[in-house]
Amino acid sequence: MKKQKLKKFNEFIQGLLPHETTYLLNKQQFADPDNLVILKQTHEKVAGVTPQPDFSTHIDKRKYSRMIQWISENLNNADVDKEFDQLIELEKKLMNDAINTEDEQILLTIIKNTDTSHYYFMKRFELAMHLLNYLLVRMRHKEYNEAVNFVNRYKNNYDQSRLVYGRIQEATFDITNQYTFNDKDSKQWESWLLTIFRDPMMDGMNRYYALVRLIFLYYNYNQQEKMENLFEEVEPLLESGNFYSKRILINYYGNRLLFHSKANQLDLAEKYGYLSIRVENSDFLHYVNNLNTVLLKKGKTPEALNLMKAAFPQAKKSPNFHHRVSFVASYVRCLTDSEELNKAITHAEIFLSAYKKELLEHRWHFFFTVYFRALFLKGHYRKILQYINKFKLLEREAKYLQKISSVATLEWYYNAASYKSEKIELIALKEFSKNFLKTYDKISNRSKAVNELLKDTQKVIPELF
Repeated sequence: MKKQKLKKFNEFIQGLLPHETTYLLNKQQFADPDNLVILKQTHEKVAGVTPQPDFSTHIDKRKYSRMIQWISENLNNADVDKEFDQLIELEKKLMNDAINTEDEQILLTIIKNTDTSHYYFMKRFELAMHLLNYLLVRMRHKEYNEAVNFVNRYKNNYDQSRLVYGRIQEATFDITNQYTFNDKDSKQWESWLLTIFRDPMMDGMNRYYALVRLIFLYYNYNQQEKMENLFEEVEPLLESGNFYSKRILINYYGNRLLFHSKANQLDLAEKYGYLSIRVENSDFLHYVNNLNTVLLKKGKTPEALNLMKAAFPQAKKSPNFHHRVSFVASYVRCLTDSEELNKAITHAEIFLSAYKKELLEHRWHFFFTVYFRALFLKGHYRKILQYINKFKLLEREAKYLQKISSVATLEWYYNAASYKSEKIELIALKEFSKNFLKTYDKISNRSKAVNELLKDTQKVIPELF
């Protein structure tokens, strides 16, 4: 009966995130102690502080309804994504001369309450510029003077923010190219990006963009300690409502998953992984794929498979084939680990047949690695050779490995399948294996992938060992 009475409230808080409830606790000034009890218990449930506390039914249930309204209003007021929607709508009305008196007052109030630290300071400034033109031709001198004073006060700050925004794009180019092609150095951007991120007078969007680039940069250089220190700096900013939107928090949780996974802190990686998929957005499949990897690392294959099955509807309609190919490959890997080889092979072949062009443009190496693993364990050796020859995968892999640090898994499967198909002798396979291991045994971050290859091969070709 308790759960039934508070069903609406329990459903509502399922969409809340820990940093949201922490922010609300810091913000609240309740005179009614019941409201504080409800909010504290909400935080405990959302953050997993205590195992599923029951809400008191002795408190008037109307207070729970009012709490839903209070939470929604305060989060909406702090949400930079919702602010952006409002600013764009006001800009559209201004440019079309369709602004009414109420809209005008909202815009003037926004300008009066703006300083350089606001997330969308640049967009607010640009709106003030548009408003100047609108007011001047209508001889609205009082309102015009308010807007022009704002513009004069913050013109230099706006110009500086625009310059910073442009430089961040330059940094992004170097950082992402280093990650993708390993042909750039991005270390030179670290100090400047830290300065921008730590500047409390800089607009929030540039600070947040600098933060994201720093995380990427530290991944490039495998600087775990620096990344951990950066996260410690970010926490109080997020808890205070700076940079707040569900999108930003979800992205933060996704980055925490990657950090803890790389540090082999798998329990924390799993925790942040589940937080990252609590709310669906355009990167939902990306976060599902990353959580799936963590669950498989922990040996939680049934949970990983259930996760993929639950996300299947979103995967089918996603226009992002980078995420979609990754999802299919991860799903095939789950099925293989669950010893459902026939399902794994069938699913891979259906996708390959339907989306061959897209697949060969996005994450094809990952896809064929997991697909060939299923074929190899099932004994379909000639099919491996057929696909490798059809798509010239060895040549593609050789070029791919010149740019990406990875393992030549397709070449391994080609040689192993060639032996099982009686195209090469055992002595040739042993020679290949010896040279292969000589290359990859020196590189520790590739050893896990190599060990998995060896473990599977030992099942199929025990005479190689």
